[in-house]
Amino acid sequence: MKIVDWKTFVDMPENTLFSKWEPCVFGELCIKGESLGNPPIDFYVQYISDPVDFDNSSDYVDMCHAAAQNGDSLPIDLDCVQRDALFDQDQLFAVWEQDDVKLLIERLQRCVKE
Repeated sequence: MKIVDWKTFVDMPENTLFSKWEPCVFGELCIKGESLGNPPIDFYVQYISDPVDFDNSSDYVDMCHAAAQNGDSLPIDLDCVQRDALFDQDQLFAVWEQDDVKLLIERLQRCVKE
């Protein structure tokens, strides 16, 4: 894993695994999407920790309540990106390198029950 500045990060390719980072604090694990603008002024992001698939905010609230109250399963969408839209060019990023991603995949494989 390496820590990079905003300029370095927005020049990285789509599907880069990362967290926003401030000294010794790692943010939510995300997947980088396309950078926007030339030069880049923003980027798309896929949040991994809350990938609930929903059509509108009312549906989302209803689905979450049903999951909490009835044990309903929440559908997920791991290909749904949104704009980051924070525009903080002082932000640092913890970027996962290829070997780190492979280790994560190996660890996640142990979560799959046969």
